[in-house]
Amino acid sequence: MKELVRVAKTDASGLVRLALASTLQRLPVSQRADLAAALLAHQEDANDHNLPLLIWYGLIPVADADPAVLATLAANAELPMTRKLITRRLAEDIDKNPAPLNRLLQLTAARPEAFQSDVLDGMAEGLTGWRKAAKPAAWDLLAKTLENSSNAGLRARVRDLSVLFGDGRALEAVKKVALDQAADLSARKAALQALIENHAPDLRTLCEQLLGEQFLNPVAARGLATFDDPAVGIKLVKAYRQFHPTERGQLLSALVSRPTFAQALLDAVAEGKIPRADISAFHARQIRNLADMKLNRKLAEVWGELRDSPAEKQQLIANWKAQLTPAALARADRNQGRLTFNTACASCHTLYGEGGKVGPDLTGGGRNNLDYLLQNIVDPNAVVTADFRMS
Repeated sequence: MKELVRVAKTDASGLVRLALASTLQRLPVSQRADLAAALLAHQEDANDHNLPLLIWYGLIPVADADPAVLATLAANAELPMTRKLITRRLAEDIDKNPAPLNRLLQLTAARPEAFQSDVLDGMAEGLTGWRKAAKPAAWDLLAKTLENSSNAGLRARVRDLSVLFGDGRALEAVKKVALDQAADLSARKAALQALIENHAPDLRTLCEQLLGEQFLNPVAARGLATFDDPAVGIKLVKAYRQFHPTERGQLLSALVSRPTFAQALLDAVAEGKIPRADISAFHARQIRNLADMKLNRKLAEVWGELRDSPAEKQQLIANWKAQLTPAALARADRNQGRLTFNTACASCHTLYGEGGKVGPDLTGGGRNNLDYLLQNIVDPNAVVTADFRMS
């Protein structure tokens, strides 16, 4: 590792630095910062088409593991694009972890205007769609430093962010971001979420309008779920196929939040409009928790019966869920998983046309839902679907 850093600092070849930047993504996350710092120190690479982005791609996991390191890297970076991208990422987490961005702002106040412009641009991009955000402690110092700048664009950027950190942006401006199909998806999600949280006057119409846009529609569904109207449940059910398969679980969560919505969901399952296998045990329990006897009878009729897992199995499920983080799942060996299925499960269950017929076909099951998987692996008898219930 020391040799890689030394070469990154001293080698005059841009091709060598390009190769090292590509190597970043293959290093353990904890070892990437030192090499990235050495690569970011080369001002001659500022206009390179590939290096700034390659370095950033290697640093993306560092944002989750150690965002404070990113702030230090940005403060010392000679590559404007990477500096801006780092700032954008730190700004996106301003509500959860404001310290790294605040540290960067402290250091930015004493830097040249070009540096300050990169940081402000990154902040503005990261906070696009936000109506209001908590003001970083170092913001006033930076804003005062730039209030007499000869750069009108820079002054305007400061004013815009100051509004965001003060009284908040007008809802109409936030609405424009939510509706802008050319805007970044994360910005549109943040804008729509801000409108939901602030109970925008035309929220229902807006959410209905966005219900057909994949990847944005889960947020729209959450917004519609705030309206206690049976017609909303029917509209959500009709939009089911417009949701990406990986996002349908979020729609189902909205549909099991109210009795009238759950009724519309179960009616759709009974009519074959929504596959029964898409309803996980978690969602079924949410329906049962609504404490509506009519719904419970309908649930048992069209989906199946739920039984309470023993306390020790509930604890085992909780323990596994804590271990199976997104990072842990990303390292999973899918080929080994298939082999495990073939040896442990295929005698009873079918997956993609292969396996036994004793138990349910798992092909259409909620296998991308961790709660579904753990419940069915740890305590499979807790759920008895309609097809496998003895009459």
